[in-house]
Amino acid sequence: MSAFEMPKWQDLLKKAIQKNRRDAHNRYIQLATLSETGKPRVRMVVFRGFSETTSALFIITDSRSRKIQELQSCSEVEVGWYFTQSREQFRLQCDATLHTSESDRGAHRDRIWQALSDSARAQFFWKEPGAPLGVGSELNVSANPPDTFVVVELAPDHVDHLILAKRQLRTISTLTEVGWQEMPVNPEDDRSPTR
Repeated sequence: MSAFEMPKWQDLLKKAIQKNRRDAHNRYIQLATLSETGKPRVRMVVFRGFSETTSALFIITDSRSRKIQELQSCSEVEVGWYFTQSREQFRLQCDATLHTSESDRGAHRDRIWQALSDSARAQFFWKEPGAPLGVGSELNVSANPPDTFVVVELAPDHVDHLILAKRQLRTISTLTEVGWQEMPVNPEDDRSPTR
């Protein structure tokens, strides 16, 4: 198997993360899913890193959350990411794969669990998310990831990168059978998230 060759969009995304590292919000991304009834659902999630062997990125969630049912119903999602310092926007269309306690073939759960803070780990032992306040019981705390801990792998196949600096640039990257193909395009009228 050949070594992973990082696509240009991913290199630019990593540079944007580095340029904006002083802003705590640069770790937060918007995840858009579809509900079981076909209604859009958007929420903020924390970026947990990139795959070492593909261009995928990782987030985490609780197996009892509504996200799980939505991702099982439709694995196609979109991620939005805006960097204020460099004035860049990335929109990634992705296919989501759930890494649960039964299906974690790449041992992503253990690696990401070890990198979490104690407070981030604690939330997976809380009462069921979305249940009425006080309903349910907390799980027994352990050092290992509980069954409620799910890693979501987001594998992009289409990336829209917009630079909103003095000279606005927009590039569409699409994954094809022969690899990533890039095409510079004209920015749209709604290009600024501050309008």
